[in-house]
Amino acid sequence: MVSMPGTNPEKFFFSVRDDNVAEHINHSLGQRVALTYQQHKGVPTTCFGETEYFVVAVKVLPQ
Repeated sequence: MVSMPGTNPEKFFFSVRDDNVAEHINHSLGQRVALTYQQHKGVPTTCFGETEYFVVAVKVLPQ
């Protein structure tokens, strides 16, 4: 997430189910990206993911 000077950066924790999406995220490290995600409240994180946010798509943004 983009942080403003003088502020603490925010962290957005998410899970990824699709190996292709995870690979695309890994290849775009260090670049600005837009993540598309779905929120599943009440889903047991121990079974399906580490968070209730599941990224379903990633798009690299122009610099």
